Amino acid sequence: MKKKQNNLTGLAQYIAAAILVRILSLLPYRLASDTGGFIGRLGYLMDKRHRNIALENLARAFPDRDKEDLARIAGKVFENLGRSAAEFVHIASHPQASVKDILSKWVTVEGQQYVNNAIMNNKGVIYLTAHFGNWELLGLSLSTNNCILNVIARPIDNRRIDRIVTSLRSVLGANILPKKGVLRDTLRGLKKGGAVAILLDQNTSREEGVFVDYFGQPAATNRGLALIAMKSGASVIPVFIVRENTYSHRMVYLPEVEIKRSDNLDSDVITYTQKFTNIIESFVRDHPEQWFWMHRRWKTRRQ
Repeated sequence: MKKKQNNLTGLAQYIAAAILVRILSLLPYRLASDTGGFIGRLGYLMDKRHRNIALENLARAFPDRDKEDLARIAGKVFENLGRSAAEFVHIASHPQASVKDILSKWVTVEGQQYVNNAIMNNKGVIYLTAHFGNWELLGLSLSTNNCILNVIARPIDNRRIDRIVTSLRSVLGANILPKKGVLRDTLRGLKKGGAVAILLDQNTSREEGVFVDYFGQPAATNRGLALIAMKSGASVIPVFIVRENTYSHRMVYLPEVEIKRSDNLDSDVITYTQKFTNIIESFVRDHPEQWFWMHRRWKTRRQ
């Protein structure tokens, strides 16, 4: 009986998601974004659990800010999330031939030369990024570069909804890879001169990660990016997308992070994971309203 109820709930969620995707695809871009923003603000008011997580995280990261300021930031975080989801769905629902033109209207690019140089080296490219700004539009924009893009993402529990999201993410040809057992496919793609995007800002287990400093506190961070970079020799290019105003975005490539191996692999992994995390933190400090604070970033503790 419980399994049947779960199946019915999953089906209802899928139908609701499919209807919402269809509506957002038909609306003008700005109206779709505003609709998403409204849903996000509504989520802030109704989703007490994630609102409290966001407020707790913000208080840990910014202990000098008062409660009113933190609440304002948290509200903006929910709004940005809603807008970002709606903008992504709207753009990715268009025919493939139209997506690039629509992206170019709403997303400007800074530092393109850094990734062009990395692609020309033909060593493969690792994009270091985070759940920041409209990261789904970032994924679409990265797909326009002249190399095959692989994106590592955790599958959504509802398989029907996961198929919808995967089809939208891959509209420009990106390969969506599940997190589990992804190392071999990632290294193979890099050896062929392809690219992989890794979002390195989420909590992980002690077994899979190392502890580095994030906002002055130890945060368990996946060691995979550092290991892949050292094993493959691929170029590590940090890239982030910043919401410039209500509707427009600026995509920023930073210079390649130079990787130098020593005789101590474990030490190298910690050194570069910290360096990568510092880059992420710098963007989050400048635009705290654009990071995904609803995630328990400091959940894993040292023993």
